[in-house]
Amino acid sequence: MPNLALRLISAAIGIPVLLFVAHEGGLWLLALVAAIQLLLIREWRAMAAAKSTTLCLPPLVLAIAGLDYLVFIGATRLSIGILILSLYLWILTAVFSKDRKPLLELGLGGLFLLYAAFPLALWMAISNASDPVRHGLPGALGILLIGTWLCDSAAYFVGRLAGKHRLFPAASPNKTIEGAVGGLLVPALLLPTLRALNLASPTMLDYIVFPLIVGVAGQIGDLVESLMKRETALKDTSSLIPGHGGFLDRFDSLLLSSPFFLAYLTLSTP
Repeated sequence: MPNLALRLISAAIGIPVLLFVAHEGGLWLLALVAAIQLLLIREWRAMAAAKSTTLCLPPLVLAIAGLDYLVFIGATRLSIGILILSLYLWILTAVFSKDRKPLLELGLGGLFLLYAAFPLALWMAISNASDPVRHGLPGALGILLIGTWLCDSAAYFVGRLAGKHRLFPAASPNKTIEGAVGGLLVPALLLPTLRALNLASPTMLDYIVFPLIVGVAGQIGDLVESLMKRETALKDTSSLIPGHGGFLDRFDSLLLSSPFFLAYLTLSTP
């Protein structure tokens, strides 16, 4: 089956599931975030193996659980205590690892926590920050997901159809300036469309800032993941999602745009 057909089939299955969970929030969202994080660890271990390092899973998983608990429950004494304990158990495990590459293991594990696990945990905070009038039926997280898919799709198709000038060959030889412009402009249509359909009532600032977060931060997140794959000599982080590669390949844009979007929501909410 052609790669494009696989991409469309995977999107047709995955997008409704993600939008449903984003709308429901709560434990549904916590379960989804935890599942994606665990799948990403599997792919991250493959990149670590390419650098001749083995990540010890139990303490790293415990640290992720502490991070999720802190974001989901809030800054209570229990959640802060669990996070601190799990982080230091992970550090001790890395120091006494059999590989005898503690600095490399700590660096890769710490990067995973900051770059992958933490932004996904913030989905719960983004969901809680959603305003029923401003963000309407899709909710803040749903709008972020839809905008990111529009950005990724526009960059992919515009790049294939009209791409002539390479964007950043050091990271990805296939990404083009034309595709990046398409990925910036197309998401700008989302909020006006939702407003026209009476599905949301964005603020004037939303119309400006949201496309920039999705179109700029999201595409930089894609480039960052491409750089990681190039350094580890991996074409895809895995083949778990037909037509898309791995979960890191699919969620790379959101790993950078999610923190920026939450920061914007926090600063722009009265």
